[in-house]
Amino acid sequence: MEFSYRISEEEYLNAAKLRLKGSVHFGVIAAVMFCTLILLLCLVLFFGIVLHHPSTSHTIRAILVILVPGILYVCALAYLFFRALPMSLRRRYRKNPTTQGQYSVNITPESISIENNAGSSSKVGWNLCDSWLEGKELLLLKYRSGAFFPMNLAGLSDAQRDELRGILTAALPKK
Repeated sequence: MEFSYRISEEEYLNAAKLRLKGSVHFGVIAAVMFCTLILLLCLVLFFGIVLHHPSTSHTIRAILVILVPGILYVCALAYLFFRALPMSLRRRYRKNPTTQGQYSVNITPESISIENNAGSSSKVGWNLCDSWLEGKELLLLKYRSGAFFPMNLAGLSDAQRDELRGILTAALPKK
């Protein structure tokens, strides 16, 4: 089976989200650890400065110790997940010309061949692939190395989609 397509920036972002769906990724763990480190640093600063200052009342101290680091922690996590991660994915898409090109894919029961008009090409046997996922108008092929390859299904008919699913199901587990 052979088909061609392009991946938009939004589809690339959706593919990355689909890749993380149902699994804990190293980046997520690192972000939570970073935010926890910031929280601990804030607590040390509050204990060192605010709590030992003689003019601070006990009620204000309690509120500052509990509320301020908690708010900072939630804000830092929200920023990382809703702003920093999508921005880094968009930057990665914009800087890499191979992600913006026209892909030609040839899928057989033995392997997948991928060519791009930016000059990249590869042929990979199914033994190097881990699994595949399907989202709305998007199919994601996951490699054992942790890399992923998005395929846009918008231009395929229902019969072609079923043929593609059949080949992938026979070769790899769907996750």
